[in-house]
Amino acid sequence: MCMEWNRTSKALSQVAVDAVILFVTDTLHLSKEGKLIDLRLNHYLSQLMDSEEITGRFEECMLLHTRGEIAAQKVVLVGMGNEKKWSSQRFRQCVAIGARKAQQSGVKELAVSVPEFLEKRFGSADLVQAVVEGVELGCYELPSYKQISRSTGIQKVVFSEQTLSKTSIEVGMERGGVFAEASKKASTWCNEPSNHLTPTVLASYADEVAKRCGLEIDIVDKDRLEELNAHAFLAVAKGSAEPPKLIMLRYQGAPDDEEVLGLVGKGVTFDSGGLQIKPHEGMDKMKSDMSGAAAVLAAMDAIGTLKPHCNVVAVIVSCENMTGSHAYRPGDVLSTMSGKTIEVTHTDAEGRVILADGLAYARKLGATKLVDIATLTGAAVVCLGREKTLMLGNDDTLLQDVSVAAGLAGEPVWKFPLEEEYDYYLHSDIADVKNEGGRAAGAIQGGVFLQHFVEDTPWVHLDIAGPAFSQKDSGIYRNGATGAGTRTLIHLALQMGL
Repeated sequence: MCMEWNRTSKALSQVAVDAVILFVTDTLHLSKEGKLIDLRLNHYLSQLMDSEEITGRFEECMLLHTRGEIAAQKVVLVGMGNEKKWSSQRFRQCVAIGARKAQQSGVKELAVSVPEFLEKRFGSADLVQAVVEGVELGCYELPSYKQISRSTGIQKVVFSEQTLSKTSIEVGMERGGVFAEASKKASTWCNEPSNHLTPTVLASYADEVAKRCGLEIDIVDKDRLEELNAHAFLAVAKGSAEPPKLIMLRYQGAPDDEEVLGLVGKGVTFDSGGLQIKPHEGMDKMKSDMSGAAAVLAAMDAIGTLKPHCNVVAVIVSCENMTGSHAYRPGDVLSTMSGKTIEVTHTDAEGRVILADGLAYARKLGATKLVDIATLTGAAVVCLGREKTLMLGNDDTLLQDVSVAAGLAGEPVWKFPLEEEYDYYLHSDIADVKNEGGRAAGAIQGGVFLQHFVEDTPWVHLDIAGPAFSQKDSGIYRNGATGAGTRTLIHLALQMGL
């Protein structure tokens, strides 16, 4: 169910809803709205702070009943922590924590505002956007196939304007809604069972996005892939009865500009590991091995909606990696769209193999800078856990642009080295490169491999193997697929349009 968003000039203490969210710092500082509500509650909040039942530490959350002293029935008090660590991302997380607490208590109508102590430090529109994303993502329930559906959650949110300008509210609410919807779509697609979401179904979703947003689309089937010499991509797909699809989407927001951002997503809708099959533990999560493709498609949906002044071409390479009688084998040598050859040393390093043709195709389509995004390596999870995306690339300017975009999105990245001394891991005696070179520097090897297929085009690789799937509810993320990277790609396109 979609949330209804309304605005009011009333103070939170006067808004008749099920619950309001207030924020408190670790120095026990309340906003002006919070102080007014505390007064109306006969200093009940102050008493709880004096007794140290409320400390204001980050992620602390308490639900209180108002006993009819204000228009709202409940108050949700969320700790903001130390002000030195404040950011729009931390505020987004706090909003999500408070909204989810409210929803879990049965709240249907919620009111929230931006504390004035944050307005002095961050852009008003960014804070409004953080509120919308926090509520929408923090309360989002991934679709279920259960016969009995879940009870409905928060249906209406009232935003108290107070000191914010009308323009900042309008911009923040519009962007927040679009960004949140994109993230929800990506996480939903990633969470779909593989028997429901095949490459063909993913292509149909892309067609819907293109029609709704006015994007150019081209869905390349197996026969055309043969004509394009996409033999690496086709080799991975041969082990499955499901036909592969290469999906191209183009947004032309600046026709006179020669710069074209190329987004390339890995769309393996199920990854068994191929003939070198994965262990059974966790294989059910391999339905989300198309998280990169989901992020690219959802980002293109948002870009087509927001219409920035830039040009973007997206390429999604989608297939299954299975163990059928035609599956590619260790020791095979594959030709690629770029003309380079690959020695296959591990069939479970398939993501980079299909991205080789995806990156080459994006270059053929005129991309002047490239960003690929993929759940590429388990080594990235070993290095960074599920908290950060691994980033590497060949161009410092583009690396910085992506880092800034990730910061705005609240999707932190960590830059890894990409230097010549790592090349020997993938040296092959019989081909231009091999696809895997052992455990050492495993995450970096993915970048070393992909670099062979971008030539001199500025390029950044994002390995989202860690953050693509959350093992618990945490801030804006629910237990399950997260849609990681989606909002980073949207911000990157918006930056290009400035």
